Amino acid sequence: MRSPVGEGKKRLLEALFEEFGENGPSPNLSMRQVAERLGVHHTLLTYHFGSRPGLLRAVLAEARRRDNLVIAATGTELGFEALCRAIWDFYSDPAHEDRTHAFFHLVGLAVYERDAFQELVVDIDGLAHLLEAAALRDGATATDARRQSIIVTACLRGLLLQRLLTPGAEVDAAAEHFIASLAAFEGESRAS
Repeated sequence: MRSPVGEGKKRLLEALFEEFGENGPSPNLSMRQVAERLGVHHTLLTYHFGSRPGLLRAVLAEARRRDNLVIAATGTELGFEALCRAIWDFYSDPAHEDRTHAFFHLVGLAVYERDAFQELVVDIDGLAHLLEAAALRDGATATDARRQSIIVTACLRGLLLQRLLTPGAEVDAAAEHFIASLAAFEGESRAS
């Protein structure tokens, strides 16, 4: 009896995380190298994921889904500023650097091949939704909450990209300054 549709892909994703850890396989590995490490034929990976970018996209989507669950669990009671800090702390942790590299690698590909990466593009707002909910809890209007979440998500991603390109204390200090400045931003939203 055959597995229900999607079960094989789900099992392969689990095997990828078991073999390569939470960051998944390096973008430098070929499909054949990944398949060899998993003990499967490379055509199985091609069948389920299409290509190396497709494989990376699926792994990253699953990793981000898991990340968002962790962040959401810690952030259900956090205010906007505290949730921003939790997100920064999570993604700036050196243990997640490979995942951050993979994220920007795929985002770069999505800029040129939006249709091929539509799933990533649609799913990219997971953190913004968490932030929007926190802003609403803090008393922001729906419009302000949405705008704040977009601004903060873009800024945090920009800071993470800067951290990858020029790691150092200055980027971390800039992130801290940005996050601390959110307290004033929150006060303005409530006053409006």
